[in-house]
Amino acid sequence: MSYELLFQRAVQLHEAGQLNEAEQIYRRILETAPQQPEVLNLLGLVAQAKGVQDEACSLFYQAIRQAPARAPFYYNLAFSLKLDNKPVEALESFEKALALQPDIKEAYNEMGLICQSLGKLEQARVYWSKALEIDGDYVEAKANRAMSYSESNSSMAIEELERLAQTYKDEAVIFYYLGRLYLERGQDDKAWPAAIRAKELAPMSDEVRVVLGTLALKEGQTTNAKIYFEKAVLLNEYNIAALLGLADIASRENDFEKAEKGYKRVLELAPKNFDAHNNFAELLYKQKRTAEALEEYRQAVIINPKSAEVSNNLAVILRDCGDYEQALGLLFNAYVLKPELEQISINLAETLTLYQRQQPEEALKIAENWVRQAPENIFAEKTAAAFNGEDIENNQIYSEKLFDGFADNYELVVKNLGYSVPMAVGRALGNVKASVVDLGCGTGLVGEVIKGPGVTLTGVDISAKMLEAARAKNIYDRLVQSDVVEFLYNNHNYDWAIAADVLGYIGDLKEFAAAVSGIKLIFTTELYDGTEAYKVMPNGRYKHRQDYVENLLRDNGYTKISCKKMVLRKEDGKDVNGILWKAENV
Repeated sequence: MSYELLFQRAVQLHEAGQLNEAEQIYRRILETAPQQPEVLNLLGLVAQAKGVQDEACSLFYQAIRQAPARAPFYYNLAFSLKLDNKPVEALESFEKALALQPDIKEAYNEMGLICQSLGKLEQARVYWSKALEIDGDYVEAKANRAMSYSESNSSMAIEELERLAQTYKDEAVIFYYLGRLYLERGQDDKAWPAAIRAKELAPMSDEVRVVLGTLALKEGQTTNAKIYFEKAVLLNEYNIAALLGLADIASRENDFEKAEKGYKRVLELAPKNFDAHNNFAELLYKQKRTAEALEEYRQAVIINPKSAEVSNNLAVILRDCGDYEQALGLLFNAYVLKPELEQISINLAETLTLYQRQQPEEALKIAENWVRQAPENIFAEKTAAAFNGEDIENNQIYSEKLFDGFADNYELVVKNLGYSVPMAVGRALGNVKASVVDLGCGTGLVGEVIKGPGVTLTGVDISAKMLEAARAKNIYDRLVQSDVVEFLYNNHNYDWAIAADVLGYIGDLKEFAAAVSGIKLIFTTELYDGTEAYKVMPNGRYKHRQDYVENLLRDNGYTKISCKKMVLRKEDGKDVNGILWKAENV
């Protein structure tokens, strides 16, 4: 086959997206005729499309050395330098392309995008204006200029994009940007039609599919999200956001092997991708691959040291490794960056509790300083009070926020603690035909054990997020968000009430005993041999004397009472001893 025919065949394959086949022919041509700048340029475009920007740049430089007056070569080099996160070099190469061919509007557009990424918005708008001087109807430059205002004034950006949408009704980029902005602002009702319109106008756009996938995932449409992300990858196998979205979904579904492959693929293409390092670290931590998770979190911190979330996550691993002081330092750093993120406060309280077992005086000082600095923080208040052996007035609010924060990982946590209460409750209840209320039902661990064909089951919990997890199991006939005592006063028509690992969050049990009186009862308490009837521990939980509980039951009409000592779970490697109670009115 002649050179011309061989070259034409390679170009056809290239245009058809058959990059590997095209690359093979390009390289065959260069073996026989190495002085082919156009072929080097095309090989560079293949590498660029594959996401291998170092190789692409090398090929473009070779093409330029052979033909230094070709503007497209400088343009292509600049584009790869931009993709390789080398903005200064990219700008220089775009300038060289424009010096050779001043009417490349796309070069000015790309320079604007680079300046925008560097925070140089005024200069970016200058470049977009220059692009529009070349072509007054260059919609992409108009859309980019409008979008640039979103960082300081998203309303202004949306207003300008909506105005452009009236003039340019068939331009996908405008609707794509609108979809993104609506999504960022939480206006999903507007984001959906904008993104769908963008897809209609640009059916081969992988970026539009990412917006649709993100919207679907946000609304819990996991299957649809997968479809959108998979289509995006089909259209562009190097789409980082889509690959990351698929890896995140696999991680949530505990498909660890698939998720790991996904994260590694993202990091192969984008070694400095913060979200990939952070989310991969979370996956590794879930699998107890602590050393690997620690390294991924450290990489994430290097990339973005001001991320409260990654400081929090790194601290959790250090805490689990027993390095409480360093963990506390990272957590307080995270708290300063994002005090409204309650998971940080929960982790601070838990880490301080662990530290208190080693250094009680120092931990108390830290807790008291925290509550002075943040008097409205319920976790700071509860922690300092618990260290002093004191109660707080807002225990209900504390419990609600605590379990909202724990909901996502609750079952994994209790599994690691050797939590044995649900099975013990199931054995105590036996096979019954009865109406049962599961007080403090959480994610439904007890419900899974006791639900049977003869059981009508109601779940009650103060945490809305815990109830969401319980609802997903489809085992409860009714779920109610409420404080358990308040619920019992208004709902008393049950044969049995279960309170598994619930009374550890209530000090004085008089109201509970009065509210539940008349309903057969199975519950647990933690063992306490002190002189008081009950006492709050440094971990914020309450322990109750056995005779105090038994007397309360008898005072409220329970005549048949049995109790069995058992290990409820493990904490810090030690058994937590408690009592499984069963009380009936005979």
